[in-house]
Amino acid sequence: MTASAARARATPGAAATPLVHGSLFVDMENVQARYECYRPGCPKPREEPIRPSGIRAFIGGIKARHLDQYHGSTS
Repeated sequence: MTASAARARATPGAAATPLVHGSLFVDMENVQARYECYRPGCPKPREEPIRPSGIRAFIGGIKARHLDQYHGSTS
């Protein structure tokens, strides 16, 4: 490791690559679900199904749909 790289790693406040880009929360008891995106600048950081009957489809595909619609990728 070079000296400048070592300094960059030790610099407080240096931007780090997040390990978690989003979370899916499911509450089966109250029949609720939501997806939260933690990517910087996300135009829609929180998504929820419109009705309880749509929760199963929401859980099955929200990550891919969200990334494709708002971030232009599916990974």
